[in-house]
Amino acid sequence: MSWARLARAQHARPWAFAVVALLLSLGALPLVSELELDSDFQALLPEHAPAVRDLDEIRARFGGTSTLALAITASEGTDVREARELARALAPRIEAMDALQVASVDWNVADFERFVSEHRHLYADLDDLVAIRDALQERLDWERARANPFFIDLGDDAPPDPEAVIERIERDADEARRAMDRFPEGFYQHPEEPIVFVFVRTGIRGGESGAIDRLIAAIEREADDIRGTRASASRSAGTSVGWESDALRIDYGGDLMDVREENEALEEAVRSSTIVTIVLMLAAIFVFFMRWRAAVLLLLTLVAPTLVTFAAAELVVDYLNASSAFLGSIIVGNGVNSSVMWLGRYFEERRAGRDVVGAIRATHEGTWAGTFAAALAASLAYGSLLVTDYRGFRDFGFIGALGMLLCWVAAYAILPVLVVISERWRPMVFRDREKRLKGVYGVLFAKLALDRPRATLVVCVLLSLVSAIGVGLAIAGDPLEYDFRNLQAERGEESRVAQINAWMGETVEETRTGSALAILAPTRDDVASLRAQLERYGENHPNVIGAVRTIEDLMPRDQDAKRPVIAELRRLLLDVRPHVSADRQRQIDEHVPPERIAPVRPEDLPTSVSRPFMERDGTLGRLVFVEHAEGRDTWDGRYMIAWSTAVRSVRTERGARPAVAGVAVVFSDLLQTIFEDGPQAIGASFVATIVLLLFTFRRQRERALALVSMFAGVLWMIGLLAATGARLHFLNMIAFPITFGIGVEYGVNYVKRFLEEKEAHGGDGVVAARAALEGAGGAVILCSLTTLIGYVSLYTSANRALNSFGLAMSLGEVTCVISSLLALPAILHLLESRARAKATIGAE
Repeated sequence: MSWARLARAQHARPWAFAVVALLLSLGALPLVSELELDSDFQALLPEHAPAVRDLDEIRARFGGTSTLALAITASEGTDVREARELARALAPRIEAMDALQVASVDWNVADFERFVSEHRHLYADLDDLVAIRDALQERLDWERARANPFFIDLGDDAPPDPEAVIERIERDADEARRAMDRFPEGFYQHPEEPIVFVFVRTGIRGGESGAIDRLIAAIEREADDIRGTRASASRSAGTSVGWESDALRIDYGGDLMDVREENEALEEAVRSSTIVTIVLMLAAIFVFFMRWRAAVLLLLTLVAPTLVTFAAAELVVDYLNASSAFLGSIIVGNGVNSSVMWLGRYFEERRAGRDVVGAIRATHEGTWAGTFAAALAASLAYGSLLVTDYRGFRDFGFIGALGMLLCWVAAYAILPVLVVISERWRPMVFRDREKRLKGVYGVLFAKLALDRPRATLVVCVLLSLVSAIGVGLAIAGDPLEYDFRNLQAERGEESRVAQINAWMGETVEETRTGSALAILAPTRDDVASLRAQLERYGENHPNVIGAVRTIEDLMPRDQDAKRPVIAELRRLLLDVRPHVSADRQRQIDEHVPPERIAPVRPEDLPTSVSRPFMERDGTLGRLVFVEHAEGRDTWDGRYMIAWSTAVRSVRTERGARPAVAGVAVVFSDLLQTIFEDGPQAIGASFVATIVLLLFTFRRQRERALALVSMFAGVLWMIGLLAATGARLHFLNMIAFPITFGIGVEYGVNYVKRFLEEKEAHGGDGVVAARAALEGAGGAVILCSLTTLIGYVSLYTSANRALNSFGLAMSLGEVTCVISSLLALPAILHLLESRARAKATIGAE
C-alpha cells in the first residue's frame, strides 16, 4: 500500500484503525498483568552461568537454599518466654506448608543439647580424657600401694585426690553446658534483645514476590490462630512491616526478605518513574506544540505499542529483572520520538494550508524515511544487547528493540487516525501568533550553531580532547563498580529487614542464616579432602575465607581413640568408688560411662542440627559451608571475587569441581559476565549503526557526518561520566550501546531534513543547513527532551544503580543532541560554504 492510499484509508475509516488498536491493547492486558519483577542478581545471569547451574543443582538436592527468618519480639513488659512459646507452636505448622515450598524449619536445638549430654563422654576432649584417666590410675595405684602393709612412705607428694579428679569431670561438663546456654531452652534467642528467631528454608527465590507474600500470609494466619486473636497489624494486610499483636511482633529477614525489600523498592521506582515521565512528557509536549490536544494524541498513541511490547516480554523473557524493570518509562520517553516528528510535520503542513488528508499524506511521505531510520537505529542499539548471554543485557535489548519498532508503527498507523478523529471533533485552527512561533527552538539552535560555526567547532574539538584524556585516565584506574551497596536501594535506619539481619548475625553463625557459601561434594568421602584444601588455602591466603563447617563439626572427634580411653575410665571410676565419700559415689554413678560406648554416626544426630546438611532423599553430610573471613566486607566486590575464587579452587580426588552456591559466586559471575559481554554489545551496536548508515544515505559524506556526530556525543558522555567519578556496573554499561543509537538517530533526522531542504532550495546547502535546523530542530529537541525525561525520572528511585544509569543516559542524551544540532550543522555549514565559494570562483 502506498502512503497516499494509507492516508486516504485512515481518513475514510479512522474508527476501524482505532478499534484494532483498542483490541490489541485489551488483548495485551492479561499478559502484562502476569509479568513479574525479579530483582535478584541471579536473574541477571544466563542459565548456563556456573553460579546459576550450581545453585539449581543444590536447590534440586536440598529443596531450598533461600532463608526466611522470623524474628519474634516480645514487647516491653512481656516475658520473652511468650516469644519462645509462639515459636514452638508456629514452627511445626510452618513445616507442614509443603505446598508453599517450605523445605524445613530450624527453630530449636534443645534436642542436640540432650544428645550431647547423652554422649558426653564421646564429646569430651581426648586430651582431657587421657589426663583424667592417667590421674585416676595414678591415684588408684597410690591408694593400693598405701594399703600394702609393706608400703614405705618416701615423702613423695600424693597424687591428686579422686574427688579433685571428679570435680574436674564436673567442670568439663559444666563448660559444655555453658556453651549451650547462649540458646536458652534451645531457642535461637538474641543475647541482648528479647527476640527469638525461626529460620524457614524454602525453595522460593528472592525475586518470586508473589510466592513470598503467600508464604508470609499463611504464617500470619497461623500466628493469629495460635494467639486466638487477629493481629492489630500485619504485612499481609499491608498495614505494617510485620505481624503485630498486643504483646508480640513478628518481623522478617534473611536473604529472601533482603531481595524482597529490594523488589519493593524497585517496584516503587518503576511506578514513580513512569508517572514522572508521563507528567513531564505531557508538559514538554504542550510547551512545544502549545496545544493540549497534541499531548493527548501522543499519549494515546503510545498505549497500544507499550502494552503489546510488555505482553511479548511476558511470553519471551518471562519476567522483568533489575535491568529491564524500568523500560516502561524509557519506551514512553524514547518511543514517542517518531510520533513527535510526525505530529510536528503534520502541524507544519496544516499551517501551510493543506487539508487533513493532504497533510497526512505529505507527512507520511516527508517523514517516514527519516523516522524509520532513526527508530531502526534506536532499535538496533537496543537489539545489539541480544548478542550477549547476560540476561541483564539480553532482556533489556529484546524489550527495548521491540518497543522502538512498535512505537514507530503506531506513529504511522494509530496517530494519524487519532488526528482525523480529533479534527472531526474540533478542526484545528492556526492563528497568526502560532505561525510566528513556528520553529522558535530550531531558530535558537541555528543562531548558536551557524552564526559562528568555526567557534562552535573549536569548542567541540576541545571538549573532545578533554573527554578523551578523562576516559583514558578512568580506564587506567579500573572503572568497574566493586561496592555492591551502590547497586541496591538506599536503606535508611528505618529498614527493618536490615536491622533484623544484623540481629540475626549476632545470634547465630552464617551457616544457619544462609549467607555462607555452600559446596556440594559428589560423595561424603570427598568432604574431608575439600575441607583440608580449604583450610590449606586459608593458611596460605590469610583473611580470605572464614570458618569451614561440615557435619563433622557436630560429631564427636577422635571417636576411635576415645572409646578405649572411656572404657578404661569406667573401670577406674568403679575401682576408685570405694575410696571416696558417699556424695562423690553418687557423682561417680552419675558420670560413669556406660558399659558399651557405641560410635556416633551422622545419622544419629538430631534433625534440628543435621537438617542443613540433609538432602531430600535423606543423604547426609555432602555439604561444606564456608563463611566469610572475619572483618571483611561482604559488600566489597573485590573481596567477594577473592572469597568465591578460593571456594571454587577446590577439587575432588578425581579432579572435578564441586557445585558452589551463594551470593558471592553470583556477584563474581556477574562481574565476569559484564566484563565479557559488555564489549560484545558495544561492538554489535557499532556494527549495526554502520550498516544502517550504509542503507540510509547514498553518499559517503552524509554517512561520515552522521558517524562523526555520534562519536562526538558518545565521547563527551563518557568524558562527563569520568569527570563525575561514576563507575561501570551491570546497569549503566547498557548506556554505551544504546547511546550509539541515540547519537545516530538525531544526526540521521537532521541530515535527512538537510537533504530534503537542499533539494527544495535548488541545491543551496548553506540555506538548507539553516532551514533544516529551523524546521526540524525543534522537533528533534522535543524528542530529546521526552527521552531525557524518561531517564531523569529514574532519579526518583532510591535504587542507586538506577540513579547511575539515569545519569549516564541523561548525559548521553544531552551530549548527542548537542553534537547533532550544534556540531553537525556547523560542519555542514562550513562544508557547504566552501563548496559555494568554489562554485562561485569556478563560475567567474
